[in-house]
Amino acid sequence: MTDPRLATLRNDLLKAKHAYYYSGEPLMSDAEYDALEDQLRRLAPDDPVLALVGAPVSGADMLSKARHALPMGSQSKVNSEDEFRQWHLKAGGGVLHASLKGDGASAAAYYRAGRLVQAISRGDGVVGEDITANALRFAGLPAWAGTAEGGFTGAVRVEVILTVDNWTRVDPQRQKNPRNAGNGIMGRKNGHQSDLLTVFAFDLDETRDGQPVRFASEAAKAARLAELGFNLIPQQVCADAAAAVAWFQQVAGDREALPFWNDGVVFKVNDLATQQALGHTAGRPKGQIAWKFDSAGAETVLERVLINGGHTGALIPVAQLRPVTLGGTTVSSATLNNFDEITRLDLAVGDRVWVIKANDIIPKIVRVTERPAQRQPIPLPSACPFCGGAVGRKVTTGGSEGAILACRNADCEQKSTGKLARWIASLEILGIGDAVLTALVETLGVEDVGDLYHLRDAQALAALIINPEKDLRLGEKRAASVLAAIDATRTLSLSQFLGSLGIEGLGKRRVQQMIAAAGGALDTLAQWRAGALRDPALAERAGVPNLGGPIQDALDALAPVIDKLLAHGVTIHPVAAVAPAGDAPPRRTLCISGRLPSGKKKADYQAALAAQGIDLVDDVTRGLDLLVLADPASTSSKAVKARRLGVQVIGEEELSRLAGAGA
Repeated sequence: MTDPRLATLRNDLLKAKHAYYYSGEPLMSDAEYDALEDQLRRLAPDDPVLALVGAPVSGADMLSKARHALPMGSQSKVNSEDEFRQWHLKAGGGVLHASLKGDGASAAAYYRAGRLVQAISRGDGVVGEDITANALRFAGLPAWAGTAEGGFTGAVRVEVILTVDNWTRVDPQRQKNPRNAGNGIMGRKNGHQSDLLTVFAFDLDETRDGQPVRFASEAAKAARLAELGFNLIPQQVCADAAAAVAWFQQVAGDREALPFWNDGVVFKVNDLATQQALGHTAGRPKGQIAWKFDSAGAETVLERVLINGGHTGALIPVAQLRPVTLGGTTVSSATLNNFDEITRLDLAVGDRVWVIKANDIIPKIVRVTERPAQRQPIPLPSACPFCGGAVGRKVTTGGSEGAILACRNADCEQKSTGKLARWIASLEILGIGDAVLTALVETLGVEDVGDLYHLRDAQALAALIINPEKDLRLGEKRAASVLAAIDATRTLSLSQFLGSLGIEGLGKRRVQQMIAAAGGALDTLAQWRAGALRDPALAERAGVPNLGGPIQDALDALAPVIDKLLAHGVTIHPVAAVAPAGDAPPRRTLCISGRLPSGKKKADYQAALAAQGIDLVDDVTRGLDLLVLADPASTSSKAVKARRLGVQVIGEEELSRLAGAGA
């Protein structure tokens, strides 16, 4: 039997060696190191660690890009027992290996003859960042892995987790959730607080004598990981679907008591030969599935309801909540989507409500838990709260979440401000956030997008008060930056120009599609303004048989704004000639909806996607190729519509792979 002291000695020696070579902060004196080495030599004179000299060998500098030896893929997801049982039947209905899905950051650790030589963050599954220097300080990740028979060679897939206890040490106010806080620590170049991260292993690939080791089952791989000295995530072998469901329900009930965040269970067909035979779909193994827990929730009080407005005139109710901690952050508001949602929930001010984070991101009221006697009904607005104009009902695009109320006043100031915000966001005019936009409207009299291009007075712009409470002004440097950003958009494509005006149903990609389909009939702004879309045949050909009239009406209403834009020097470059069919592969379209888990924005992916022949669009329409959501299994209106239209729904992991396909 192997002396249990050996593993501890090996790791202490290798981590001390790493600290000596990399950090310049020795963990122990030379005498202490020599004593440990002597102790190991007495216990195991031929131990391979004794023959190692120098620092660990890494394939790259810290945080530089590094390629995985074997791609790190992901699993498909289910969200209900029915979906899980359907998957299990399709997978053959056999024994399953279940493991808790830790909510951290995935990485791979590579070993050679027992020694950790490189650790790489998951990245896009093919290329990640070299985190070796930090990884050697992670708790639960052996610097040397092996048995009496010899050192381990291969790759170990791990989840790097900031435990709840260490989360409090890192972030006493818990402003960031432990997943994000842990990711930040893992990526620090100085390695600060890396020792507060804990590693749990969940898979491995092993090589012996230059040949891959063939394991019979997932359980056998787990046993091998334990033998090598790795921490294992809680797991269970389940004889059938009923046992798997029972274990899922058990760990779901206990999830809050565990020392780390977790968001579901990964189920794998235990027999690896069967797994391999099942194959893959869209890069995801058919023999594996992730079943996510229901979003954790909390009870709080609805204190009032405010109304937000946008460029389309939509009046969106927003719940103001008594602040409550949910998922590690403080939640004080939640969107209610529309007034039909208020009716469906039978919601009133003063009610106690149950709030979740949909997809662990977006706060949402799911039910009323208590209705007090003095609750105050939420009135349906009879007039626009911004302009006093008439309101009407309008069915949402997906049609599944009820109707929204919208202001019918074409001159509504909120619509105008919303269209300004839409133009700024669509053209990525940097430096004009909400505070600056408000100051432009209230102080400098900017009424529409045309007025942006009339801004010339840098001093007046610099003097803008953007925070009255602190008397904070924009300043000369930021003013110059704003003017430069506006000037950079004075020459636009026709699709940029029209798709940024805030016309409902008309984004940049749709304009591109309409121009291409119209065969020259919509190549100029003059053609659009001449009423071309009132021709039913042309509208049909352009792919907007039911929208041609409304788009034309909206365009006509914006005539003064368009005239102002042209008068202030905005120009439109000609539509490029369309290449004959077969000259280039067809381009695909992709829509990113909602906030991405990584925090990245659409613009971060745009250039890389364009290089792969993929164009970003704003809406889910017929002909869309891909929809990206934080949770691909979402049942949101966009997700439902996408599936109805046959659009593939993917997550950010797949998005990253697409963007990096040419790397």
